[in-house]
Amino acid sequence: MPNPWLPRFNDGVVRFDRGWRFPTEAEIMAARTMVTRRLPMRHQRYYPIPVGDQIIWLVNFYTKLPGYETALGLTGAYVDACVASCKFLVYVLQNWLPAVRTFNGAATTITQLLAHGEGASAAVLPVFTVPDLPEGVVPVPPGVLTPRLFDLVQQIKKTPGYTDAIGQDLGIIGPEAGVGGEGAASAPYVPVPKFKVTAKSTVTGPQVVLEFIKHGHTGVYIESRVGNGSWEFLGTDTNSPYTDARPLQVAGQPEVRQYRMCFWDKSEPTNDWSDIATVTVGP
Repeated sequence: MPNPWLPRFNDGVVRFDRGWRFPTEAEIMAARTMVTRRLPMRHQRYYPIPVGDQIIWLVNFYTKLPGYETALGLTGAYVDACVASCKFLVYVLQNWLPAVRTFNGAATTITQLLAHGEGASAAVLPVFTVPDLPEGVVPVPPGVLTPRLFDLVQQIKKTPGYTDAIGQDLGIIGPEAGVGGEGAASAPYVPVPKFKVTAKSTVTGPQVVLEFIKHGHTGVYIESRVGNGSWEFLGTDTNSPYTDARPLQVAGQPEVRQYRMCFWDKSEPTNDWSDIATVTVGP
Protein backbone atom coordinates (compact mmCIF):
# COMPACT_ATOMS: atom_id res chain seq x y z
CA MET A 1 0.00 0.00 0.00
CA PRO A 2 1.51 3.39 -0.96
CA ASN A 3 2.06 5.87 1.85
CA PRO A 4 0.69 9.35 1.05
CA TRP A 5 1.24 10.76 4.53
CA LEU A 6 4.77 11.98 3.81
CA PRO A 7 6.66 12.20 7.14
CA ARG A 8 10.47 12.48 7.40
CA PHE A 9 13.54 10.60 8.62
CA ASN A 10 15.38 13.46 10.31
CA ASP A 11 12.75 14.29 12.91
CA GLY A 12 13.44 13.16 16.46
CA VAL A 13 10.01 11.64 17.10
CA VAL A 14 10.15 9.34 14.08
CA ARG A 15 10.84 5.60 14.33
CA PHE A 16 13.36 5.43 11.50
CA ASP A 17 13.10 1.67 11.06
CA ARG A 18 9.50 2.08 9.91
CA GLY A 19 10.45 4.24 6.93
CA TRP A 20 8.93 7.57 7.92
CA ARG A 21 10.10 10.70 6.10
CA PHE A 22 9.02 14.12 4.95
CA PRO A 23 8.58 14.68 1.19
CA THR A 24 10.96 16.47 -1.10
CA GLU A 25 9.85 19.82 -2.50
CA ALA A 26 9.04 18.11 -5.80
CA GLU A 27 6.81 15.58 -3.99
CA ILE A 28 5.00 18.35 -2.14
CA MET A 29 4.28 20.22 -5.37
CA ALA A 30 3.14 17.03 -7.07
CA ALA A 31 0.82 16.22 -4.16
CA ARG A 32 -0.66 19.72 -4.18
CA THR A 33 -1.25 19.50 -7.92
CA MET A 34 -2.98 16.14 -7.46
CA VAL A 35 -5.21 17.48 -4.69
CA THR A 36 -6.30 20.54 -6.70
CA ARG A 37 -7.41 18.27 -9.53
CA ARG A 38 -9.57 16.06 -7.33
CA LEU A 39 -13.31 16.54 -7.16
CA PRO A 40 -14.49 17.77 -3.74
CA MET A 41 -15.14 14.84 -1.41
CA ARG A 42 -18.53 14.71 0.27
CA HIS A 43 -18.57 15.01 4.04
CA GLN A 44 -17.99 11.67 5.76
CA ARG A 45 -20.92 11.05 8.09
CA TYR A 46 -18.77 9.29 10.68
CA TYR A 47 -16.69 12.47 11.04
CA PRO A 48 -18.32 14.94 13.47
CA ILE A 49 -19.31 18.48 12.57
CA PRO A 50 -18.65 20.38 15.86
CA VAL A 51 -14.96 21.14 16.27
CA GLY A 52 -14.89 19.82 19.84
CA ASP A 53 -16.26 16.47 18.67
CA GLN A 54 -13.74 16.40 15.82
CA ILE A 55 -10.92 16.61 18.36
CA ILE A 56 -12.38 13.71 20.36
CA TRP A 57 -12.80 11.66 17.15
CA LEU A 58 -9.24 12.29 15.97
CA VAL A 59 -7.70 11.43 19.35
CA ASN A 60 -9.68 8.18 19.49
CA PHE A 61 -8.70 7.28 15.93
CA TYR A 62 -4.97 7.93 16.20
CA THR A 63 -4.81 6.28 19.64
CA LYS A 64 -6.48 3.04 18.54
CA LEU A 65 -5.27 2.71 14.94
CA PRO A 66 -1.83 1.27 15.86
CA GLY A 67 -3.57 -1.57 17.70
CA TYR A 68 -5.18 -2.70 14.42
CA GLU A 69 -2.05 -2.35 12.29
CA THR A 70 -1.57 -6.11 11.84
CA ALA A 71 -5.24 -7.02 11.52
CA LEU A 72 -5.76 -4.43 8.79
CA GLY A 73 -2.50 -5.16 6.97
CA LEU A 74 -1.17 -1.61 7.38
CA THR A 75 2.54 -0.83 7.26
CA GLY A 76 4.21 0.70 10.29
CA ALA A 77 5.30 3.75 8.31
CA TYR A 78 1.73 4.33 7.10
CA VAL A 79 0.31 4.15 10.64
CA ASP A 80 3.04 6.37 12.11
CA ALA A 81 2.44 9.03 9.47
CA CYS A 82 -1.33 8.92 9.94
CA VAL A 83 -0.95 9.28 13.71
CA ALA A 84 1.44 12.23 13.32
CA SER A 85 -0.90 13.99 10.90
CA CYS A 86 -3.90 13.53 13.19
CA LYS A 87 -1.91 14.84 16.16
CA PHE A 88 -0.94 18.00 14.30
CA LEU A 89 -4.54 18.60 13.19
CA VAL A 90 -5.68 18.21 16.82
CA TYR A 91 -3.08 20.82 17.85
CA VAL A 92 -4.42 23.22 15.22
CA LEU A 93 -8.06 22.72 16.24
CA GLN A 94 -7.45 22.61 19.99
CA ASN A 95 -4.65 25.13 20.51
CA TRP A 96 -3.88 27.23 17.46
CA LEU A 97 -7.41 28.03 16.25
CA PRO A 98 -8.74 29.25 19.65
CA ALA A 99 -5.63 31.43 19.99
CA VAL A 100 -6.33 32.92 16.56
CA ARG A 101 -9.94 33.66 17.52
CA THR A 102 -8.84 35.35 20.73
CA PHE A 103 -6.33 37.42 18.80
CA ASN A 104 -8.98 38.31 16.23
CA GLY A 105 -11.13 39.73 19.02
CA ALA A 106 -8.18 41.75 20.33
CA ALA A 107 -7.40 42.98 16.80
CA THR A 108 -11.02 44.08 16.30
CA THR A 109 -11.01 45.92 19.62
CA ILE A 110 -7.81 47.84 18.89
CA THR A 111 -9.02 48.64 15.38
CA GLN A 112 -12.23 50.14 16.72
CA LEU A 113 -10.30 51.97 19.44
CA LEU A 114 -7.85 53.39 16.91
CA ALA A 115 -10.62 54.48 14.56
CA HIS A 116 -13.15 55.86 17.06
CA GLY A 117 -11.57 55.91 20.53
CA GLU A 118 -10.02 58.57 22.68
CA GLY A 119 -6.73 59.08 24.49
CA ALA A 120 -3.37 60.80 24.19
CA SER A 121 -1.09 57.74 24.15
CA ALA A 122 -0.16 55.93 20.96
CA ALA A 123 -2.16 52.79 20.32
CA VAL A 124 -0.26 49.54 20.94
CA LEU A 125 -1.10 46.81 18.44
CA PRO A 126 -1.46 43.27 19.82
CA VAL A 127 1.06 40.64 18.71
CA PHE A 128 -0.10 37.13 17.90
CA THR A 129 1.91 34.43 19.68
CA VAL A 130 1.63 30.97 18.16
CA PRO A 131 1.03 28.28 20.84
CA ASP A 132 3.96 25.92 21.35
CA LEU A 133 3.75 22.52 19.71
CA PRO A 134 3.17 19.74 22.27
CA GLU A 135 6.01 17.27 22.68
CA GLY A 136 6.03 14.73 19.85
CA VAL A 137 3.88 16.82 17.50
CA VAL A 138 5.35 18.02 14.19
CA PRO A 139 3.90 20.02 11.26
CA VAL A 140 2.66 17.97 8.32
CA PRO A 141 1.69 18.76 4.71
CA PRO A 142 -1.89 19.80 3.81
CA GLY A 143 -4.65 17.29 3.11
CA VAL A 144 -4.85 15.45 6.45
CA LEU A 145 -8.58 14.74 6.11
CA THR A 146 -9.09 15.05 2.37
CA PRO A 147 -7.76 13.08 0.72
CA ARG A 148 -5.50 11.15 3.08
CA LEU A 149 -7.48 10.16 6.18
CA PHE A 150 -10.82 9.69 4.42
CA ASP A 151 -9.10 7.63 1.72
CA LEU A 152 -7.44 5.52 4.43
CA VAL A 153 -10.82 4.81 6.03
CA GLN A 154 -12.16 3.62 2.68
CA GLN A 155 -9.14 1.32 2.29
CA ILE A 156 -9.55 0.00 5.84
CA LYS A 157 -13.16 -0.98 5.16
CA LYS A 158 -12.06 -2.99 2.11
CA THR A 159 -9.35 -5.02 3.87
CA PRO A 160 -10.07 -8.71 4.68
CA GLY A 161 -9.33 -8.17 8.38
CA TYR A 162 -11.88 -5.39 8.80
CA THR A 163 -14.90 -6.03 11.03
CA ASP A 164 -17.80 -3.91 12.25
CA ALA A 165 -16.30 -4.14 15.75
CA ILE A 166 -13.10 -2.50 14.48
CA GLY A 167 -15.14 0.12 12.66
CA GLN A 168 -17.11 0.96 15.79
CA ASP A 169 -13.94 1.15 17.88
CA LEU A 170 -12.23 3.48 15.40
CA GLY A 171 -15.40 5.55 15.00
CA ILE A 172 -15.59 5.09 11.23
CA ILE A 173 -19.14 3.76 10.98
CA GLY A 174 -21.47 6.69 10.48
CA PRO A 175 -25.03 7.09 11.77
CA GLU A 176 -26.30 6.28 8.28
CA ALA A 177 -25.28 2.63 8.65
CA GLY A 178 -28.32 0.38 8.94
CA VAL A 179 -30.71 -1.66 6.86
CA GLY A 180 -29.40 -1.71 3.32
CA GLY A 181 -25.82 -0.88 4.34
CA GLU A 182 -23.90 2.28 5.02
CA GLY A 183 -25.50 5.23 3.32
CA ALA A 184 -28.89 3.57 2.80
CA ALA A 185 -31.97 5.76 3.21
CA SER A 186 -29.89 8.61 4.62
CA ALA A 187 -30.76 12.26 4.27
CA PRO A 188 -28.53 14.32 1.99
CA TYR A 189 -25.68 16.07 3.79
CA VAL A 190 -26.00 19.85 3.97
CA PRO A 191 -22.55 21.38 4.63
CA VAL A 192 -23.54 25.02 5.27
CA PRO A 193 -26.66 27.01 6.21
CA LYS A 194 -28.89 28.52 3.55
CA PHE A 195 -30.27 31.97 4.33
CA LYS A 196 -31.54 35.22 2.83
CA VAL A 197 -31.32 38.80 4.08
CA THR A 198 -33.89 41.58 3.86
CA ALA A 199 -33.34 45.23 4.81
CA LYS A 200 -36.25 47.00 6.52
CA SER A 201 -36.97 50.51 7.84
CA THR A 202 -38.68 50.75 11.21
CA VAL A 203 -39.61 53.56 13.57
CA THR A 204 -36.62 52.63 15.73
CA GLY A 205 -34.17 52.56 12.84
CA PRO A 206 -32.99 50.25 10.05
CA GLN A 207 -33.01 46.49 10.50
CA VAL A 208 -31.75 43.49 8.55
CA VAL A 209 -33.72 40.26 8.87
CA LEU A 210 -31.84 36.99 8.28
CA GLU A 211 -34.05 34.01 7.52
CA PHE A 212 -32.18 30.70 7.74
CA ILE A 213 -32.68 26.92 7.66
CA LYS A 214 -30.95 24.85 10.38
CA HIS A 215 -31.14 21.45 8.61
CA GLY A 216 -31.36 19.63 11.95
CA HIS A 217 -28.53 21.52 13.66
CA THR A 218 -28.85 23.32 16.99
CA GLY A 219 -28.58 26.73 15.38
CA VAL A 220 -26.40 29.07 13.36
CA TYR A 221 -23.33 31.17 14.16
CA ILE A 222 -23.46 34.56 12.41
CA GLU A 223 -20.71 36.99 11.45
CA SER A 224 -21.00 40.35 9.71
CA ARG A 225 -18.84 43.14 8.37
CA VAL A 226 -19.55 46.67 7.19
CA GLY A 227 -17.96 47.76 3.92
CA ASN A 228 -14.40 46.47 3.76
CA GLY A 229 -14.09 46.08 7.53
CA SER A 230 -13.16 42.96 9.47
CA TRP A 231 -15.56 40.08 10.05
CA GLU A 232 -17.09 40.32 13.51
CA PHE A 233 -19.18 37.92 15.56
CA LEU A 234 -22.82 39.04 15.42
CA GLY A 235 -24.62 36.32 17.34
CA THR A 236 -25.98 32.80 17.48
CA ASP A 237 -29.60 31.86 16.95
CA THR A 238 -31.57 28.66 17.27
CA ASN A 239 -34.77 29.94 15.66
CA SER A 240 -35.20 31.79 12.37
CA PRO A 241 -35.26 34.69 11.73
CA TYR A 242 -32.37 36.63 13.28
CA THR A 243 -32.75 40.42 13.35
CA ASP A 244 -29.73 42.70 13.11
CA ALA A 245 -30.84 45.98 14.67
CA ARG A 246 -27.45 47.67 14.94
CA PRO A 247 -27.50 51.41 14.27
CA LEU A 248 -25.73 52.84 11.24
CA GLN A 249 -22.06 53.54 11.88
CA VAL A 250 -22.60 57.08 10.59
CA ALA A 251 -26.07 58.39 11.33
CA GLY A 252 -28.05 59.15 8.19
CA GLN A 253 -25.48 57.56 5.87
CA PRO A 254 -26.32 54.26 4.08
CA GLU A 255 -23.83 51.41 4.49
CA VAL A 256 -23.16 48.05 2.86
CA ARG A 257 -23.30 45.07 5.22
CA GLN A 258 -22.21 41.52 4.50
CA TYR A 259 -23.26 38.38 6.36
CA ARG A 260 -22.11 34.77 6.56
CA MET A 261 -23.17 31.80 8.68
CA CYS A 262 -22.03 28.39 9.76
CA PHE A 263 -23.87 25.77 11.79
CA TRP A 264 -23.65 25.95 15.58
CA ASP A 265 -23.82 22.76 17.65
CA LYS A 266 -22.96 22.08 21.29
CA SER A 267 -21.91 25.72 21.77
CA GLU A 268 -19.32 25.55 18.98
CA PRO A 269 -19.35 26.76 15.36
CA THR A 270 -18.43 24.32 12.58
CA ASN A 271 -16.30 26.88 10.62
CA ASP A 272 -17.79 25.71 7.32
CA TRP A 273 -18.97 29.11 6.09
CA SER A 274 -21.96 29.79 3.89
CA ASP A 275 -21.92 32.04 0.85
CA ILE A 276 -21.76 35.74 1.67
CA ALA A 277 -24.98 37.76 1.47
CA THR A 278 -24.76 41.52 0.85
CA VAL A 279 -27.36 44.18 1.57
CA THR A 280 -27.42 48.00 1.63
CA VAL A 281 -28.84 49.46 4.83
CA GLY A 282 -30.11 53.02 4.78
CA PRO A 283 -31.85 55.51 7.07
